[in-house]
Amino acid sequence: MMLHCDDDELAVIALGDREPTREERDHLDGCLRCMGELDALRAASDLARETVGAPLQAPPASVWAGIHAELGLGEALRATPADASEADEAPAAPAAPPPATVPPAPVDLAERRRARGSRFWAPLLAAAAVLGLVVGVGAGIWWNSREPDPTVLAEAELAGFPDWPGASGVAVVEELPDGTREVVVDLSGVDDPDDLLEVWLIRGDASGLVSIGLLDGATGRFTVPAGLDLGEYPLVDVSAEPDDGDPAHSGDSIVRGDLRGA
Repeated sequence: MMLHCDDDELAVIALGDREPTREERDHLDGCLRCMGELDALRAASDLARETVGAPLQAPPASVWAGIHAELGLGEALRATPADASEADEAPAAPAAPPPATVPPAPVDLAERRRARGSRFWAPLLAAAAVLGLVVGVGAGIWWNSREPDPTVLAEAELAGFPDWPGASGVAVVEELPDGTREVVVDLSGVDDPDDLLEVWLIRGDASGLVSIGLLDGATGRFTVPAGLDLGEYPLVDVSAEPDDGDPAHSGDSIVRGDLRGA
């Protein structure tokens, strides 16, 4: 039985690279955690697609000044892309002829090519650096905004009782970033029961039990009471309860399992 969908696979589904499998779809229909993660990934993917092709605004001169200072460019290369473009388009002024008595200075063609190439490429490299910084910061903000995954503290295989031979399930204890502990129950083999399904934590010697909530459907998430020692209450039990207002355990257990790692 699938505990939770893999986060990487959810990202692939959110990007539209593939459809969820039947097992994944069945799990998503009953798991609020995985469905919420998929919805968040889809929202991030849609936002990224909306920005593709959007016009980019030219950064102010102060941004280029900061880039020039960071790259340590000389005065000859401090022109912004706009300045360089205007300089290339402007007609060159005619050079005054040298005095007859002074021979013209030799022209270093290689140096001229290097200077022209530097003037052309430096602004483009700076612009690429700015774009990379913006994209990187945006991706970092999105990644850091994701809620950290809970820590799995314990798991239990839930076996069916004789009166419920087809029933089985899995229980997982997770600790959230704020320290809250939750029991996630996935139940199978129990179709449309007439009674209510109640989830319990029971002492190892069955001398005490605590109800943590009613199971609505095949999957549910339940908060462990603060201060409850799962080492003393290691059994997870799901029972069938008549709707008679009696809070006590009916004695009709469907599945039960022992938490490992609590």
